[in-house]
Amino acid sequence: MANIQDKARVVIIGGGVIGCSVAYHLTKLGWKDVVLLERKELTSGTTWHAAGLIAQLRATANMTRLAKYSQELYGT
Repeated sequence: MANIQDKARVVIIGGGVIGCSVAYHLTKLGWKDVVLLERKELTSGTTWHAAGLIAQLRATANMTRLAKYSQELYGT
């Protein structure tokens, strides 16, 4: 097993789509002390069941903007 830090500013439990996204965005914001823990491989849990579809319209304007942002982010 690799050496694991015993302290971090942020510890993210779970390397699914949400955990990876949180780690990605924190590091894009300049956070350097971020640790992501996953028991197996990244996205090997329930994330792999997702179809990869992003609906365009949501119940609120904020959720619709988030869906649009997600599509643009992962479309590159």
